[in-house]
Amino acid sequence: MVKGLYTAYTGMVAEQQRMDIETNNLANVNSAGYKEQRAVLQPFRDYLGLKIKDYTDAPWTAKRLGGLNPGVKMIGSYTNFEQGAMQSTGGDFDLALNNTLENTTSDQVKDNMFGGGNAFFAILVGQPAGTPDPEQLEGGQLIKYTRDGSFTLTGDGYLVTSEGNNVLDVNGQPIQVNPDLHTTILPDGRVVQDGQELQMIQVARFSDPHLLEPYETNAFIIPQDGPELLSTTAAEAMASVNQGYLESSNVSVVDEMVNIITIQRDYETNQKMIQTEDDTLQIAVQQLGKLTG
Repeated sequence: MVKGLYTAYTGMVAEQQRMDIETNNLANVNSAGYKEQRAVLQPFRDYLGLKIKDYTDAPWTAKRLGGLNPGVKMIGSYTNFEQGAMQSTGGDFDLALNNTLENTTSDQVKDNMFGGGNAFFAILVGQPAGTPDPEQLEGGQLIKYTRDGSFTLTGDGYLVTSEGNNVLDVNGQPIQVNPDLHTTILPDGRVVQDGQELQMIQVARFSDPHLLEPYETNAFIIPQDGPELLSTTAAEAMASVNQGYLESSNVSVVDEMVNIITIQRDYETNQKMIQTEDDTLQIAVQQLGKLTG
């Protein structure tokens, strides 16, 4: 009975952790380039209960009573990199990465897109407090990777994020243009002004984007023992850079609401199991072994 209480308890804890992930997905449904998170649950290793000191049969060893599952635990989460919808904004510096390219084979999709998005803008940010891994830093600064292309231009012509962080080119340098001239950004990432190619926007591709570590709302960093950076161009990432568009999040509100309802019902089921176990335990304590006159 005590094991039953513990098993139901672990189920409630796991469902609460799942709920945290689902609500975070819903909170970011309108965040450009956001990729939904999914929980990974795993049961504790099944173990065998033993009947100790059973001398009824030779060779008088402990007897197996059967398999017992002591509960479940959330061991982590993963990111769904499925391509989000393209949303037209008309902004000169709104950029969206689109992995749906013509003349792309199914094998290339499987090997390089991982279901939609092995392509990221590279952003240079200042060194944050408590950076988990010093190897993530270059010259005291951190490189983060994102699908959020809602960029703006500073007064001196630097292409930056809404937080003011520099967007990098293929050589790892901040992108700077003449703020007084019209800027055209081609699908291959080239930045053109007055017919002259200035720089090329970095589009990072990794050996396995699932090994990236989530950072802030909709960005990722390379953790220790993380994936290898394979290339820095849109062509090698099999993606196009679309000026005047933003990629919407790939969160489905309907799916998230269904998941939340399921989690609530599972949580309530575990609550009822705990109540049943508690009632059974109360009967055992109060009535079993009770002497009657």
